[in-house]
Parts: sequence; structure tokens; C-alpha cells
Amino acid sequence: MKIKLSDIKPSPRAIRKTWSEEGLEELAQSIKEHGLIVPIKVRPTNGKFELVYGHRRVKAMRRAGLQEAEAFVEAVNDTEVLVQALIENVQREEMFPIDIAKALFAVQEETGWSQKDMARRGIMGESSIQHYMALLTESPQIQKMIVRGADVVGAPKGTVTEHHIRLVRQSGLPQSDREAVIKKAAKEGLTADQTRRVAETVKAAPGEQAKKKVLQWEYSPVLHDPERVKARADQYGAHDTLYRERTPKADKGWRDAPEVKAIIDSIRQVHNSFLPDWQKSTQKMSPEARKFVGRLVRNLATDLKTWSDKLER
Repeated sequence: MKIKLSDIKPSPRAIRKTWSEEGLEELAQSIKEHGLIVPIKVRPTNGKFELVYGHRRVKAMRRAGLQEAEAFVEAVNDTEVLVQALIENVQREEMFPIDIAKALFAVQEETGWSQKDMARRGIMGESSIQHYMALLTESPQIQKMIVRGADVVGAPKGTVTEHHIRLVRQSGLPQSDREAVIKKAAKEGLTADQTRRVAETVKAAPGEQAKKKVLQWEYSPVLHDPERVKARADQYGAHDTLYRERTPKADKGWRDAPEVKAIIDSIRQVHNSFLPDWQKSTQKMSPEARKFVGRLVRNLATDLKTWSDKLER
């Protein structure tokens, strides 16, 4: 049925707290041109109507100059208002992750449901509920950084996605170290996978000074390589010169650059360990397999020759 916008009031317990101004403007433009495609939902209250879901659409309609809206009307209780609003917003509208987390918490507080109970009622999958609610254990500063975003790309600088947070938590770092990694990711605009590598490298670092250095270095796939850091830790322990503050002589300064050391380490590891192992492995291969590996080695040798020529110019 059609309802006057002037007769609609917002829910005092609206789960959606933030909107993208750009997205709201786009929605208002779309409504102005095509009308409201998906109706809002309201419940009757004191001769008026209270929104169950569709707060963002109502804002956009008012911005577009509309006077009334198509709406579903149902007398639902407070608990159903929370549940329906959460499901509708998560499935249809772009809520910020921290708003989803707070809404899930509000539903849990209202109903006493466990995460499994909420999943059983179709709010979202249990693992998603767990990941979102875990965001509420992060500091307020980190919570403000969390925006929507795809798993495989970096968020805008100064922000991170829920997936960034999830991967850092999976590294097993204590909260203070996790927060430092997340701030680094936000500052440098790292992808979720790059952030995971930083977190794992920090965890592998041998001591506080090494952790500090790993966090200070601008992200590099060579420097932030947890396996290489573990290998160095086994060899040099916490006294690794890679993490020391040094003022080298001018003619030897390049040798002490962390990224130079990292590349030299990697090349030596391939030359002294991987290459002999590869050669031994190919001795037991069939002739066809050896020819195939030979072609790969030749291609690698060509790429290395091209790279070395560029470096030596």
C-alpha cells in the first residue's frame, strides 16, 4: 500500500547507523528516474507507521522529492523488527561490517540466541556471524577503519575490510600486534593477502626489535616473507643484523639495506639448497618428465639472464 512519507518515523532501534553519501545520492537519482523498485516495510504505531526496514530508501526518497512510498505493513514485535531489519539489510543493502556486527549483537542481547540459533533462523551462516561479531573485540580505532570491500583487493588507504581483520586474527598474534599490523595495512593500502603475509612475518620475527623493524619496513614480498624470516631466525636468532640500527660506511651502505639482504638470502637459498634438491629429484623422473622440467629450467634461465643484464647495465 502507499503511505505518506510524513507519516513514517524511523525505528528507535534502527540497525543501520552509517551510509555512503555517494551511494545515497545515486539511490536518490535512481528513485527519481525509475521510482522505488523494492518496497519498504513498516509497522503501525499510534496512528502512524514505524520503519521496520528501508531507512536508507526513505532518506533517498525524501532527497528525491517523493511524497509517498510503497510499503509492506505488518504488526511485528520488537524482536521481529530487529531480525527482519538485519536480514533485509544484509541481503539487499550495503551495510558497513561494524554495523552488521552491532546488529547481530543487538539481536543476541534481545533474544538470548546463540550464534548457532541465529544461523538456524536464516540470518546468515554461522561462520559469517562469528567473523562479524569478532569485529566487536577490536579497539574503537580499528572498528572505525573497517569498510566494505572485496577479499582480493585493498581497501581505500586508511581503511581495511572485514577480510583483512579475519586473516590477521587467524595468524594468532596477540591483540597489540594485530592492531599494529592492521594500522600498517590501512596506512599502506595493502590487500588482505599482503596483510596476512605481514602478520605471519611479525609472528615469525625473533624478538620485539625484529617485530618493530618488520612493521616499519614498507611492504615488500621479499622482506615480508614469513618462511625466510623463520629460516633466518633459526640461523641467527634474535641477534640478526638485519634488524639492527646501523650507520654503515658509504661504500658498504647498500649491503645493509634490508631488501638487498633479503634478495641475497633468497638467491643463496635457491643456489645452495633448492637447486641441489631439484637436481637430485630429476634423476628419478621419466624421460618425458625430465624434458618438461628442462624446458621450464631453460625458460627460467632466460628470464634470469634478461634480469641480470638489466641489473648490470
